[in-house]
Amino acid sequence: MKATSRFASDYSIQSEVPAEYQPGAPLDVLERSVNRVQSTLYSAAIRFAHQVHFDDELCKAQGWNGVILPGFLLGNWCLEAVTRTLGPRSVVRSVSFRLTSVAYPDTLHRISGEVVKVEDEGEWTVVTCTVTVKDLSDNVVTKATVAAAVPNTA
Repeated sequence: MKATSRFASDYSIQSEVPAEYQPGAPLDVLERSVNRVQSTLYSAAIRFAHQVHFDDELCKAQGWNGVILPGFLLGNWCLEAVTRTLGPRSVVRSVSFRLTSVAYPDTLHRISGEVVKVEDEGEWTVVTCTVTVKDLSDNVVTKATVAAAVPNTA
C-alpha cells in the first residue's frame, strides 16, 4: 500500500500485510523537515525542554552548528515510516532507536528502511523493520528497529 497523504482518513483500509512486504522489502521513503519553531513546540508538547533544543550558544560550545532536533522526533519519524507503509490498522508493538549523530532544524531528512522479519501470531501478523534517518549529506542520524502488528481479519 502506498500512502500519499498525511491524514489517516485518506488511507484505504487493508486487512492483512501485503505480500510485497516480506523480509527484504523496502519501506515507503519519507522526507521530513521541521523548522526551529516546530522543533521547540514539539519539545514543549512532550515536556522535554532540554537546552540543546533552544540554546544556540550552548550548542555551538559543543561544536555543533546550532540547536539540534529532539531525538524523540527522529524516533517518531521511524515509527511513521513503518505505520504509513503497513497502513492505518497497524499497531506499534515495540521500538528501539539510537541517535548516531546530531540533526538540525531546517534540514531535509530521509527516512527509509526495510522489513527484516514477518511473524504470524494467529489474529495478528507482526512485521519487524529496520529504519534509518539520514540527512541530505547521507549522514545517518538515527537507527531504529520497529515491530508493528497488522490484524489478519477485516
